Order: sequence, then structure tokens, then C-alpha cells
Amino acid sequence: MDTERNALLLDPSYLVLEPNPKLFKIVGQRNFNRTAVATHHIKKDEVVYNILPYSSKTSADFLTVQFNTEEHILDQLLEAMNHSCSPTTFVDILLMQVIALRDISPGEELTFFYPSTEWEMDRPFQCNCRSSQCIDFVTGAKKLAINQMIKFRLNPHIKSLIKHSLNLD
Repeated sequence: MDTERNALLLDPSYLVLEPNPKLFKIVGQRNFNRTAVATHHIKKDEVVYNILPYSSKTSADFLTVQFNTEEHILDQLLEAMNHSCSPTTFVDILLMQVIALRDISPGEELTFFYPSTEWEMDRPFQCNCRSSQCIDFVTGAKKLAINQMIKFRLNPHIKSLIKHSLNLD
């Protein structure tokens, strides 16, 4: 991470930032049943949220999102977003934005495809999304077949790790 972004992560004011209430709300408890839900109609390709990490770690846990090959970040919205194999949003690590992949209606959950950011999951789990493109067990991108991965939009660090794992560097 660059110096400016590191300074922002250490800024305690990031701990009190509230999500944009115009487009979504976070409901539920932090370690139990939290989720993010659209409160207004969101159009495809609209920026839903500008990612505002309040902490950075070198190891993954169930609340972090992998930022690059070596860092994981904590962010209020990302902590609340659940996985789907038919996600409503894309977490764009380069732009530091959550972007709508399709039109999202009020009351719909904001989700993203976890392997688009995660190489290996801290807590792999059985997916219950029932999507036609469901990957069944979510462990991160490392264990997915190429024919599964090509169906999804991926972040550059995941693409790089895939190339490296296939010795295509």
C-alpha cells in the first residue's frame, strides 16, 4: 500500500465514518447476521460506495478483504457484505469502490463474489446462493478451476496469483 493510503488507515477518524445512507443500510449484528441492503434503486455500473479502510492486516480473517497479494483491509461496508455466485456488486480494489454489476432494487442485498478478492479464505464455507453458476464451496480463488473463474470479474492481484500458480509469469 502506498504511504498516503497507509496514513489514512492509521487515522482514527476512519473508525467513525458512516456508510452512505442514501444507497444502502447495514443491518444485523457484527459477528452474527449482518448484511448490507439497498435502500434506493441503484443503476448498473453506479458507484455504490467508496471503500474507506480503517485498518490493514497481513493475514486474513472472516471480516477482511484481500487488498493485494500481502494485505487485507477492514472496511465498514465490506465487513457486512455477503458472498454470492451471482453478485449484485463488484469490489474494485484498484478504484477502491463498490460498483453495481446490475440494477439493484431497494431491499436487495449487496453481495460480491468473494474469490474476486480472496486467494484463500480464512473460513471456507458451503455456498447456498442457488445460482446457476454456483461454485458450491467457497475457499477463495486458489482452488477454483479456470473454467469457473472466467465467469467472474476478478481483481488484478487475483489474476496475478492465478498466472503465478500456472507458471505463466
